[in-house]
Amino acid sequence: MFARWVDIDEMSGLIVRGIRPGDGDGCARAWRDAGRYYAALVPEVIHEPDAQGLAEWFERGIADERSDDTLWLVAEDDGQVVGVIEAVVNRPSPDARWQLQRDLSRVRLVITALAVAEGYRRKGAGTALMEAAQTWGRRKGAEVAVTDTNLSSPLSVPFYENRMGYDRQAVILRKTLAPE
Repeated sequence: MFARWVDIDEMSGLIVRGIRPGDGDGCARAWRDAGRYYAALVPEVIHEPDAQGLAEWFERGIADERSDDTLWLVAEDDGQVVGVIEAVVNRPSPDARWQLQRDLSRVRLVITALAVAEGYRRKGAGTALMEAAQTWGRRKGAEVAVTDTNLSSPLSVPFYENRMGYDRQAVILRKTLAPE
């Protein structure tokens, strides 16, 4: 665990640190804010998570044992959790030499989740979380970082492409199947 990973601004009190018991409420707030945001954009795909039991769900996850290749960090401002990121390092696939995708032969940092409370968006919390995760990934041998987001988002697409320097590499296609 990281006691204090990054100090963004001594005046603001924003820090990035390892997740710990008691962070469930703040993680739940950021997660619901993200759900509310994306549900408004693409309600056929995303819904706002149920508030009842959400903080406890996070606390159970926090208590779970994680591998050395899994990272869970929070951004904290003046003692309040305002953002959360989860990342994992994926090692090269044993069958990489037969795969089409070159990245399957590389150590990859996969950002599996990033959520920042609404009042902290565009204020550096997401950037700090991403930079901390990328630094951790590099230390674990990662050569590339990947994540996904919804293309309908005027918030996250520019964040990843313009702010964080990620390039679009794939498109996920989806179709709702009507019952027969």
